[in-house]
Amino acid sequence: MTGALLLALAASLPGQEPGVAQAVELEVERIAAAQPLWPGFDPLSVPLAIYDGQQTWLFRHPKPPAPFAGPVASAQVAEGRFPAITSNSSAEIGGVMTATLLADGPRGQRPPADLAAVALHEAFHVYQRVHHRGWSGNEGDLLVYPVTNPDLLASRRLESAALERALANTEAGGAACWARVALAYRRERFAAIDSAFVAYERLTELNEGLAAYVQLRASGGGVTIPPAEFLPEAVRLRAYTIGPALAVLLDRLSPGWQQALKADDTQSLDGLLASALDAPGAPTSASCAFTPVEVGAAKRDARIDAGEVTAGWGQRQRAFETKEGWRVVIQSAKGQPLWPQGFDPLNVDRVDGALIHTRFLKLGNGAGQMTAIDEAGADVEARTEGIGPHPIFNGVSWVEVVLSVRPTVSRAEGTLTIKGPGFAAEFRNATLDESGRQLLVQLN
Repeated sequence: MTGALLLALAASLPGQEPGVAQAVELEVERIAAAQPLWPGFDPLSVPLAIYDGQQTWLFRHPKPPAPFAGPVASAQVAEGRFPAITSNSSAEIGGVMTATLLADGPRGQRPPADLAAVALHEAFHVYQRVHHRGWSGNEGDLLVYPVTNPDLLASRRLESAALERALANTEAGGAACWARVALAYRRERFAAIDSAFVAYERLTELNEGLAAYVQLRASGGGVTIPPAEFLPEAVRLRAYTIGPALAVLLDRLSPGWQQALKADDTQSLDGLLASALDAPGAPTSASCAFTPVEVGAAKRDARIDAGEVTAGWGQRQRAFETKEGWRVVIQSAKGQPLWPQGFDPLNVDRVDGALIHTRFLKLGNGAGQMTAIDEAGADVEARTEGIGPHPIFNGVSWVEVVLSVRPTVSRAEGTLTIKGPGFAAEFRNATLDESGRQLLVQLN
């Protein structure tokens, strides 16, 4: 779609001026035309939905569903937030996987080029789901990852520090030397944890890490590893940085690696880097290593930070329990737990025996379902207690949601409905007890 066509669309809709959604789409088109971001990835073949706080814009969608409407087939508009759009992600809209972008509130104040790079990140996920289906870690493993082990944390942080030095080194030999140090710490760490956690990290680096790499290429940015690395629990968040770090080193040390990975997508990024460093003709240099003081400092900080994780869980739990607002508590019937139907793994806090969801949560069973989303005009948090060894994937016995205002309650034909800003619940055969600012829903 050309810029003139977008401006014509905006002018054709009464009361509309070209806004953030149109500006983002123009930037997506510009970036897509400027350079290939990944072999075989065509960003403009992926539909894009953008919620700007007032309307949802749908670009380049072949079969726009109701209520989208507009005079131009390649750009449609619907009032409000289309329900499938819950985060910067992807969703099935009209039977077609679509990249989704939230550009409401403060998010919409970011430069359109930055938002376009995020949209391309999400579009790449749509491409991955078609061409590289295996690039997806089991999010359930993340929620039981051994984040309180100080030895693992120290090795992880030394690995990250070595990668940072490899990226900063302008000489191929120096970059290769520090990359080898990073991989040595990684091998030591991976040998000490369950294979499920190794698979989670590698697959998340392929999934989120390469999407972040595409986003960086789109924005022209570089990889920045924080000086203090990441919090012990930030295993998934770390992959958004370490994945691109490995990819950028591969750009330098193994040209053509993208095609090699595309041809055999069962490989890992660290495996590709290790092969490149072991290959004939790989750069060599004088040895490099951390000093004993640097290693000792990493171990000391890891002991402190890992020890604070459990204390932090208690503080987070107390903050939730004392949060001001109205509370909706839903308790499942015996033998009929609530099952996760959607949640945002980047916005989940572990606490002792439970999870606190700060962005999005959807649970349900045969009696009905509930949805909590922290959207414009809403301040929603939800705490779930699991059944069995896993905090959510064995089912949920209890969910407590904190809302900023009193929700509305209604009954019709045996169905209890509770609604509030960012919250909706509908359950059949349920009893309701209200005490003060708490509504207790017991499923029968």
